[in-house]
Amino acid sequence: MRNIRKRLALATATVALGSGLAVAPAVGAFAAPQAAPRAAAEYNCASELYSGTAITKSGSPKKQVAEVQCLLKLFHGYPSLKADGLYGDKTYNAVYKFQKKSFPGTPGEWDGIVGPKTWKKLRS
Repeated sequence: MRNIRKRLALATATVALGSGLAVAPAVGAFAAPQAAPRAAAEYNCASELYSGTAITKSGSPKKQVAEVQCLLKLFHGYPSLKADGLYGDKTYNAVYKFQKKSFPGTPGEWDGIVGPKTWKKLRS
């Protein structure tokens, strides 16, 4: 029975690949290696990305996030931060640490979200 399943899975995969169809592997069949997920492209920090002061956090437009990442990377001591436009843990932590340095004694400003005050400090 097990041998029949393997043959059936192989035949199904061969027919599907030959016809250009994509199918999920059958039960008991070995899945073909999949390509690694592509990393997000890094933005060019030399170009003008965003010049506003809108609140920037997880889920914000990529150009806004990339501007925050570029400013932190180039001018505020976070050279390993990638300007990929994705507001993940690394960006959040970098913003939080930047706020802690920029607004000492005011923990209410340390939220990891880039608002107008943080934008002003990032660009100064």
